[in-house]
Amino acid sequence: MKAQGKSWPWALPALLLLLGLAAPAQAMSARPGWEEVSSGIPPAEQKAIRAATRGLKAKVAWSSNRSGSHELYLLTLPELKLQRLTRNDRVDFYCRFSPDGKQLVFARSQKPWVSERDWKQWDVYCLDLATGRERLVARNGDYPLWVSQNEVSFLRGNQVVLKSLKSGQEKAIFDSTGPPLEGTIGTPALSPVDRDLLAVAARGKHNGVFVVDLAHGNRLRPMGAGCELAWFPDGRSLHWVEAHGQGGTRVMRSTLNPMRPQVWVDKPGPYSHEYFVRLSRDGRWMVWCAAAKGHEHDKADYEVFLWDTTRPVSQAVRLSFDGGNDRWPDIYLEK
Repeated sequence: MKAQGKSWPWALPALLLLLGLAAPAQAMSARPGWEEVSSGIPPAEQKAIRAATRGLKAKVAWSSNRSGSHELYLLTLPELKLQRLTRNDRVDFYCRFSPDGKQLVFARSQKPWVSERDWKQWDVYCLDLATGRERLVARNGDYPLWVSQNEVSFLRGNQVVLKSLKSGQEKAIFDSTGPPLEGTIGTPALSPVDRDLLAVAARGKHNGVFVVDLAHGNRLRPMGAGCELAWFPDGRSLHWVEAHGQGGTRVMRSTLNPMRPQVWVDKPGPYSHEYFVRLSRDGRWMVWCAAAKGHEHDKADYEVFLWDTTRPVSQAVRLSFDGGNDRWPDIYLEK
């Protein structure tokens, strides 16, 4: 007998679950809105930030443990409004804006505490900034980056993997356990203009920062000593962090052809231990973190800085004042 005038609200979800089409709760979740928190920026510093960034409309995201565990936060400019984007008992870090600025890809630890030095116990997630929806992108992945609007790269073990967000297909494009590196790598990044060129920091048979030519037998191009090798947006130059300078580190830069390494940033003052450099897509604005003392990436008091690279670095401004660990920022310029 056919029931009349009755609705079964559970029927469709149950059917989807039986068919395997419903998303697991662990892999996808939604949050209705972001929690606005105090930025902690003193009034005098707010004035300095607005003066140094006049005309800039942007958002800066980074990982901070100001709430206890490392969560993702987003600061808008010129409003200087700070919002907490994630809330869980895991470590969220290494967030990167999608090319259209509507999503963040990031790494999340597989248990409540994982050191940044342990790159094997992480998963890659994607956060929709319009809806607050989180989506699991890949298990056992770290250091995710956008390659295009629908494709990301990440490190899985010692392999660099490309993954399509549309099809879900994965492809390993480099394995550092074999020649020529025969060791471990970190922060792998494909050139924004040539997918055959891969920037890596390496430890093992070879130590330092290198560009790997994937099209020519993984031929190595040594860039120098240090870590955190990354590309300028034009793909013609790279920057990295070297263990020298006023605070124990400094930021280097060089064109790829020809190679001409030079000191780019060695900021005067107490916050001169620079790490986690990231450029805006037009190459003008740089965000990074620096510590006055301490070195450990996920424990020391690193603070976030912003610099208009057309001006002297002494005019850079500080964006965080919480006294916790702030790291791996990214910046997206609003149109």
